[in-house]
Amino acid sequence: MNFGEKLVQLRKGKGMSQEDLAVLLKTTRQAVSKWENNQGYPETDKILLLSHIFEVSTDVLLKEEKTVQRTEDEGLYVSREMANGFLDNERKVSRYLGLGFLCAAWAGIPYVLFEADPPKRWLGIAIFGILGICVWVIGMFSDQEQYKKLREEPLIFDYAFLKEISAEYAIRKKKYRIIALPSTILFILGLLILIFTGQNVIPWSIYHIFIFLVWGVGLFGFVSSAAMMEAYELLTENEQFSKRFLFQLKRKIKAKLDLR
Repeated sequence: MNFGEKLVQLRKGKGMSQEDLAVLLKTTRQAVSKWENNQGYPETDKILLLSHIFEVSTDVLLKEEKTVQRTEDEGLYVSREMANGFLDNERKVSRYLGLGFLCAAWAGIPYVLFEADPPKRWLGIAIFGILGICVWVIGMFSDQEQYKKLREEPLIFDYAFLKEISAEYAIRKKKYRIIALPSTILFILGLLILIFTGQNVIPWSIYHIFIFLVWGVGLFGFVSSAAMMEAYELLTENEQFSKRFLFQLKRKIKAKLDLR
């Protein structure tokens, strides 16, 4: 992918028109058009400004590399910096999401602990419930808008970087599976015990506190690790990811909304 092609993809990725970019660079739309058609290069100061606007290095802008387009449709170019930023964003959001589920599960602790004191019981449940909702809300607002486009468009990568991040995921995938497997077992085990307790097969006791503790930890581990595996698969297996029904449905809805 040459400089002009990268400039087009980066501009579209930011949702900018040529005029929008020209205003930021203090130049004309015609100049931006020439650069995108490889009829010239911007001055050094504008290269540095482009690097700042699109949050990529100057090497990414200027170096021609073999690219991999994962679908036949036009896609969104993803630089190394954007991909790393996306993964950091997903890591933070997944932890908030997991903590929200953990708090929701731990709401069962005061339910068991204060069985003989209803006011304290419901106060404890409310505290954990509100805490869980607050954590979920923080997670939603932590999800940066610039990375949402990666979940909505087919992606284009530099070939060397795609190989690098695929190798990274192969290593991290083992770690995430190590976390996800026992977390799933803990979650299912806790859920079964609660079901049997609800059916009076197992009597309620103070030991159910540990069941809710384990259930919460299992939910946190499963949600956070599963979310990170999905984030890596979005990048490394984008062709398969972009063929999913939900992905295609979101694209069609977005396209119709953009036409209005």
